[in-house]
Amino acid sequence: AVVSTQSTGYYITNNLRMYRSLTLLLVLTAFVAAKDVWILVIDELNAGRTGPPYDDKILVGNVPADAVLFDVMKEAENNGDLSFGYTMHSKWGAYITSINGLEADSSQKQYWQILGGPYMKPTLLGASSYVPSEGEKVLFRLVTWDAEPCPDPTEDFNEE
Repeated sequence: AVVSTQSTGYYITNNLRMYRSLTLLLVLTAFVAAKDVWILVIDELNAGRTGPPYDDKILVGNVPADAVLFDVMKEAENNGDLSFGYTMHSKWGAYITSINGLEADSSQKQYWQILGGPYMKPTLLGASSYVPSEGEKVLFRLVTWDAEPCPDPTEDFNEE
């Protein structure tokens, strides 16, 4: 078989182009595959505000893009920036019971409310399921709930 140097050069050039494209794609994927999330905390009971002043403001950087809030919190804890307590519920996942040593007293109907999104509204999901977006600010605010609007999330319930 006769191989021309012209066709060999063509294949080498194309392979180099594909290699450069693949390398660029991998580099871009590495940047897209991580995100930064802000954790904000208001300790004042029933403060009613979503803006400053915050008792804690923590930037958790370079977490996986698909990380749920609980993973972000664990990363902040591993970095020494946050401490928190939780109970794990079989259906609902992690229920946050304390942040930086401040315990929500369920006997006084207190809980740590999680707010996020572009309008800083209560999230529909808990820490184990909520996936914050890149650069999102997530607020933990100590609040009380009204007379029995929802069950105590620290209890397991029998299904009927």
